[in-house]
Order: sequence, then structure tokens, then C-alpha cells
Amino acid sequence: MTQENTSELEPRESRISKCKTHMSANVWLFVTTATYLVTLFVRQDHKDWPPAFLVTLALLPLLPGLIYLRQLWGSFKALDELQRRMQLEAWGLAMAGTVVVSTTMNLRNANGVGFENYPHGLEIDGVYITMFMLWSIGTGIATACYR
Repeated sequence: MTQENTSELEPRESRISKCKTHMSANVWLFVTTATYLVTLFVRQDHKDWPPAFLVTLALLPLLPGLIYLRQLWGSFKALDELQRRMQLEAWGLAMAGTVVVSTTMNLRNANGVGFENYPHGLEIDGVYITMFMLWSIGTGIATACYR
């Protein structure tokens, strides 16, 4: 192979590697979500089980979630500088926004002006949904700013 052919293959191999990393991360996200949903329904149907077992069951989705985060970190490291900055800005908005929403809901609930559907605040599913929505908005804003 000539020098030109080698340089043409490297970007393609890099893209394939990135795609595999993203697919692997998405598989672990699916496993985490499925584990969470199964444990949620089991805990709702068996509230009479010992509290220690219910807590252990509630924490079970953390195991595949940690593997997902490790895979996500690997794909984050593969981004170029601009993409990395855009993702950091989007995640910063998502985290700060989730803290504001969660704190607001908890303060309202503590003072008797709570939300009927969320008597205990956002809980874990509400936190994930809020973070995802705000991350999506942050990604859109960052993309528009850097065009």
C-alpha cells in the first residue's frame, strides 16, 4: 500500500471504532434501562418484601449503569476538542438545570405546595428524564452557537 492508501484507511477504521464504542455504550444503556424497569415493577408488586432486599433491588441498575458510564467516558475521550466542549456545555446545563428543578420541587413539597404526581420530588426516573431533556436542549444550543 502507498502512503495515500494508508491515510485513507485510518479515518474509516477510526469511524468504525467510534461506532462500535457508541453501540457498546447504547447496549449498556438499554440493559440499565431494562434492569431499572424490571426492578421498578417488581418492587411495586412486592412491597411486603424485607426493606433491605427492596433497597438492594432498587440499587441493582447501578451495576450496568456504571459499565455504561465507563463506555460513555471512552467515547467522550474520542471526541475532538470542539465536540468535547459542546458536550461539556450541554452536560453542565443539564446538571445545573436538574439541580434547580429538583430543589424547587423538594422545597415546594416541604412547604405543603407539592406536586400530586411527585410527592417525593423527582425520584430517580424524573432525574434521568429531566437531565436527558436538558442535555438535548443544551446540545441544540451548543450546536447552534458553534455553527
